[in-house]
Amino acid sequence: MEVILTVHHKGKIREIPVRKGLGFQGVCAKHETGLEFDCRKADCGICNIKILSGGENLSPPTAAEADFLKAMRADPDERLACQVRILGDVAVEVDYL
Repeated sequence: MEVILTVHHKGKIREIPVRKGLGFQGVCAKHETGLEFDCRKADCGICNIKILSGGENLSPPTAAEADFLKAMRADPDERLACQVRILGDVAVEVDYL
């Protein structure tokens, strides 16, 4: 089953059909999203994204992600893409900081 990932990046909007359950790292390996990864284990925050809509369609935060976001005093609509699986339609913003 495919779902739609909508990526807002530098004033452009891109809709990407993805397989339900795929992680952001898998999507970014095949599509240009503007999203970067470094540590891939919720330690650096370089893959921080802002959820614009559909947050309920993402996997719940892992313990490592929740701890990192709490330490960084992140807003409730922020997630670390390296830890997230896409379970339904969602819209995110990349490079918003």
